Amino acid sequence: MADMFMMGSIMVGVLNVVLASALLAVYGAIYGKTKSPFSLALVIFAAAFLLQNLLVIYSYATMMPLVPAAMNPYLFGIGLFEAGGLGAMVYTATR
Repeated sequence: MADMFMMGSIMVGVLNVVLASALLAVYGAIYGKTKSPFSLALVIFAAAFLLQNLLVIYSYATMMPLVPAAMNPYLFGIGLFEAGGLGAMVYTATR
């Protein structure tokens, strides 16, 4: 059961990479049109989320045996909440 949560965390991390990439593309297009400092900050924000999630995927995949099994459901929940937040941001940014 614990390995299922860890694999789920990795899959949610991949989803978060996709959402952060979409956010980066949207914010990059906005920055390209406006050249405003706020838009640049949004690009940096989206890039930070993208890099953080790439690191999460790598760390979970390589250090899965070292993570205590009791933490796996919590890591999965954290990833789901982040996916919800990124999804909401992508939704509002594309409307």
